[in-house]
Amino acid sequence: MLRGMLLSLLIALAGCAQNPAGLPLWQERQVAPPSLQYLGVGGYLLRWQDEALLFAPSFSNPATLGQPPLVVQADNAKIDELMPKADDVSMLLVGHAHYDHLMDVPRILEKHAPKAKVYGSKTMGHIMAAVLPRERIVDAERVMADGAKPGQWFYSPEKRIRAMPIKSMHAPHIFGIKFLGGSYDQDLTALPKSVWAWKEGQTLSWLVDLLDEQGRPVYRLHYQDSASTPPQGLPPQLDDTKAVDVAILCVGSWQQVPAYPDVLLKRLQPRLAILGHWEDFFGNDPRQPQGLRLQDIQGMVRTTRANLPADGELKLPVPFAQIALPAPR
Repeated sequence: MLRGMLLSLLIALAGCAQNPAGLPLWQERQVAPPSLQYLGVGGYLLRWQDEALLFAPSFSNPATLGQPPLVVQADNAKIDELMPKADDVSMLLVGHAHYDHLMDVPRILEKHAPKAKVYGSKTMGHIMAAVLPRERIVDAERVMADGAKPGQWFYSPEKRIRAMPIKSMHAPHIFGIKFLGGSYDQDLTALPKSVWAWKEGQTLSWLVDLLDEQGRPVYRLHYQDSASTPPQGLPPQLDDTKAVDVAILCVGSWQQVPAYPDVLLKRLQPRLAILGHWEDFFGNDPRQPQGLRLQDIQGMVRTTRANLPADGELKLPVPFAQIALPAPR
C-alpha cells in the first residue's frame, strides 16, 4: 500500500496529462495494405497475406481521480467497443506483464481473437493460465535471443508471419525508480486485482518477419513496448542479412535509460520509425488522446529523427490510425 501511495503521489506531483497540440500526430484511418494499425499504449494490429498478428492491446485504462489506480480490472464493455475486428489473428505478442499491457488480453483472446495463441514471458504465462487453457499460452522466454545468440522463430499457421523474442528490459518509471517488478514461478488461479500483482516478468522485444510464398522475409519489424538500455533489446545479427524496415519504439520513460533510442536506431537504420505509448492512459479516452505526463515527447521526436537514415520516416500515430509499410526492397 505504501508503494502504491508513493507512486500515486509522484505522478500527482507531475500534474495533468499533456495537451497534444503541436505534436506531429499521424491520423490517417484509410491506408492501403500492407499497413499497421496503432491501437494505443503498446497495442498494434498487423495484417499480411490473409493472416494477422497483434501486439498486446490495452483499452481499459483504469484510474483513480485521474491518477494511477491501485486496484484494476478489465473493462469488457470498453474493450468490445474499441477493439477492431481480429478474428483472423493467430499470434498475440506480449512484451511484459504489467496491467497496462496484459490485463485486456484475456477478453481479446476470448471474444475477438479466438484462434490466437499468446506469446510472452514465463510470468505472462503464469498469469494467463488463470483464465486460458495452457495450449493457447507459449513460453517465449525460454527460447529468446540473448546478446549475439539468436532466438527461436515462432511461425503463424500459414507460415506468412514469424516472430522471434529478444531479451530486453523495462525502463525505470521515474527518478530512476522502477515499480511493479518481480515475477511468478507458478500458475495463478485468478487474475490479479492489485496493480502490484501484475508483475513485470522478463521483458521482451520482438523481431517480426512478413514472409513471401517461399518463406523469405519481405518486411522485418522490431518492436518494443518499453525503452531499454543497450544492449538489452537489440536484435542479434542474423545470417540472412535482411535489414529492419520498421522500428516500433516506446516514448514512455525514454529519458530514464541512457542512449535510447540512439543506439537502437543506429543498429537498425529503419526506413520507418513509429513512436507509440506516448499518450496518457490513466482514465483517458483513446479517441481523444492526451500526452503522457512527465514525458518530453517532442524530445523523443527530435532524437528519433536525428538517428534515422536520410530516407527514414517518422510517424507519431493517434490511436486507431493506420500506417502504410514502406515499399518492399
